[in-house]
Amino acid sequence: MGNIHTLEPVDVRVFWPHEAHCFTPWLAENLSLLGAELNLVLEREGEEMTLPGAGRVDILARQATTGARVVIENQLGSSDDSHCLRLLGYAANAEANILVWVARYFSDYHRSILSWLNESDNIAVYAVEVRAFLVDGRKVVDFDLVVEPQAGTTSTPRRKTASTYYAEFYRPVVATLRRSGLLPVGRGGFRGRYRSFQTGYEDVYYSAEISQGRAAAALGVYGDDSRHIFQALTRHRYEIDAELNGETEWHQYWVWLTTEAAVDDPSSIPDEVGEWLTENLLRLREVVQPYLDRVMADPVTSGEDAEEPG
Repeated sequence: MGNIHTLEPVDVRVFWPHEAHCFTPWLAENLSLLGAELNLVLEREGEEMTLPGAGRVDILARQATTGARVVIENQLGSSDDSHCLRLLGYAANAEANILVWVARYFSDYHRSILSWLNESDNIAVYAVEVRAFLVDGRKVVDFDLVVEPQAGTTSTPRRKTASTYYAEFYRPVVATLRRSGLLPVGRGGFRGRYRSFQTGYEDVYYSAEISQGRAAAALGVYGDDSRHIFQALTRHRYEIDAELNGETEWHQYWVWLTTEAAVDDPSSIPDEVGEWLTENLLRLREVVQPYLDRVMADPVTSGEDAEEPG
């Protein structure tokens, strides 16, 4: 039998004495090693880059197969609130699809925050522990994935809440709508029983809702000009109602399509409800968007000739 070599754990700072000057450049040059652990193909875009609204990021990359933006935050110590807050800032403002946090060790507290972030429909968060070893004087590096989207690596199941069930329900709905060009609103949007989608105009959104035992697809108008915009849209109410077969409900600043399917328990929402929401949000956009575009292109939206919303 040949020689059996043993791993000698060492402090990661033996390999990389300085986080920014040593570890970040090394990690950027070896993204393939990190990507292999995440099952992603990562392509480097730059290091120590500033993203508008999000601040400075350690490493910016892209997922080669999809083009998704990847933000990587790394540290040589144990997970701390400072790096966690920075990661939350990236989640809110960096317009990234994938966030990766690399550290020597992650506390249960920080793992729980990252797992909660993974309940979102449009962002994937990974936590990876980096370890260093010596084998007969040779340096060996190992990565250990401890948090990943939709799955944890601990033996204790994550407690499910109503938000968790809604996230699981909406995930395929949002994915299908995204492929059809109906994009979610930023990272905020609405959560829980709601999801919001872009119309191309600020303060005007399409939305999906599960409330009061039924599902609804809607267009909502917000902001200081909501009254004028909505009144201008009501000028086209009869055409919109006709194209949607008279199924619409018009309430103050909202146009609704609703289903009668019972939705009482977030843990067991029927698949057909997701199919109905997908179909009717796209249907609503197809009919309403041309009228909305016409309204928004008109500098005069006083709505003097429009009927008051019911």
